[in-house]
Amino acid sequence: MIFPRTLEASLMTIVALAILAGPATAAVEYKQARPLVDVISAKARPVSTSGKVQVPLITWGGDVATIHTLEKGHFSAEGIDAELFVENNFPKQVEAVLAGRTPYLRGTMGMINAATEVFEREGVPLVVIYQLTWSTGGDAMVVRPGIKSPKGLKGKTIALQLYGPHMDYVANILSSGKVPLSKVEFKWLAELTLPTFDTGGKVVDPVNAFLEDSDNDAVMAIIPDALNLTSGGEGGTGAAGSVKGAKILLSTKTASRVIADVYAVRSDYLKSNRADVEKLVRALMKGQEDFAELFGAKSSRRAEFQGLMSKSADLLLGSPQATPDVEALLGDCEFVGHGGNVAFFTGKGTTRNLATLTREIQTSFTQMGLAKKKVQLASAKWDYNALGAGVAGATRVATAPPKQRFDSKKVAAKIEQKIAVEPTAWAEEGTLFQIEINFEPNQSEFTESGYADDYGEALKISQTYGGSLIVIEGHSDPLGILKAKQNGEDKAVVSQMQQQAKNLSLQRSQEVRTSFLDYCKKRKFAIDESQFVAVGLGITTPKFNPPRTKEEWAANRRVVFRIKQVEAELTEFSPLN
Repeated sequence: MIFPRTLEASLMTIVALAILAGPATAAVEYKQARPLVDVISAKARPVSTSGKVQVPLITWGGDVATIHTLEKGHFSAEGIDAELFVENNFPKQVEAVLAGRTPYLRGTMGMINAATEVFEREGVPLVVIYQLTWSTGGDAMVVRPGIKSPKGLKGKTIALQLYGPHMDYVANILSSGKVPLSKVEFKWLAELTLPTFDTGGKVVDPVNAFLEDSDNDAVMAIIPDALNLTSGGEGGTGAAGSVKGAKILLSTKTASRVIADVYAVRSDYLKSNRADVEKLVRALMKGQEDFAELFGAKSSRRAEFQGLMSKSADLLLGSPQATPDVEALLGDCEFVGHGGNVAFFTGKGTTRNLATLTREIQTSFTQMGLAKKKVQLASAKWDYNALGAGVAGATRVATAPPKQRFDSKKVAAKIEQKIAVEPTAWAEEGTLFQIEINFEPNQSEFTESGYADDYGEALKISQTYGGSLIVIEGHSDPLGILKAKQNGEDKAVVSQMQQQAKNLSLQRSQEVRTSFLDYCKKRKFAIDESQFVAVGLGITTPKFNPPRTKEEWAANRRVVFRIKQVEAELTEFSPLN
């Protein structure tokens, strides 16, 4: 069974109590990774066209808008007689679609891609028709002490759920960190979190496997479990179900464009019922926009909002009283709306689209033993102008500029302060990835043509890790200043040389920033410019001190795109509301 990706304090309490009450050691039941096409043998049957249209949900915040769509009559207004049902066990959901009980499959892009071979085998390939949300905080990687960045995962063991929402997430972290998937051991488990049924004393979820088996160096977890393992995110104390020294390496608050939640449909049903599928998608868009208005006015429309929360808690969690948990689900996702669907399916303004995610996921899955081959995953190729009819915010959302997340001046001042205190710590703490650009001694221009590959990599990382802070650091070589000191030059002169080196490094970082942003704009990518902050480090952190060869001297002259995880420092870094 696949459980909710995020629940609030109630689940954390249950997990903690179960861990404390359980045996000192328990057998961990690991699973072998197998492609779903080898697991599911069911044959495809015609889709039933009688009765209500069955629309699947999973326990996730994005599905609250779908419940609201039904409650407010948007499905019926489009002529769709819909009935919602929850199925968190993804293989069972796949079997239901093959059996024809519903034409629609609901999951993350990773889960949908895991199923593509099954549907291709049966002659009914999947077509992705709608994106609901991005995960922006509900999912995380927790690591043991000593692992400071994704690069540190090389040669390590990672526990996670098989056929769940974290398969492509972990692959993206490793690939972005340039860690070969073959250099990591994955330990697969059946459940996402502590199950509600009796496991017979066996550990069947990654969180408890991380607690019981010290050979697991990292674990993919929903955020309540991640907080529990790390004693509220402050670093595990070793008590109450936490792991001594464990920390959250990063969550989808930083990796905000990795886990996409979508609907797919059987291609045979789409071909025969295209108008009906389009109506369902339009109803979802209208319902999502209507829900956004309700959420924004929840104080003045409290009774209506609480009614929806209660209905959603009953349907998604099995308890109408679990409304705080449903609200927590909403806090961990970002609804994309009409404009987000245009971007996701057409690729306009973003690298994080259907084609990119499919290519990344299927490449990774074939290496991880989750797929045998790559399979085409098509989109419905909607006319989004027509699809936006009746969606009041369609044009507005599609053309809205990216939201400015950071106060650049305050961020730069904070960085300068941190670097002044301990430059080495600044380089290590919270750094996820980095991209280096080298330049000539007197170089003052950084053309797109000369740095297109570097800029392309920086663009990809910045859009994938949209919640990160990207510091563009200018570095100077210290050789001239070291020689001046060796020759007994006056301290005032040396100090002036150091300041000049810092000023020059700042100038170069600013020039790279400007050139990079121009590169993005010319290609019509939507960029939050506040995410990129230029600073000059001068000679504070040379790669080689002193440089002893021409190559080392050249390596010190560099600009670094440093991608920082700032989840624990958002207040200090003053993000804008």
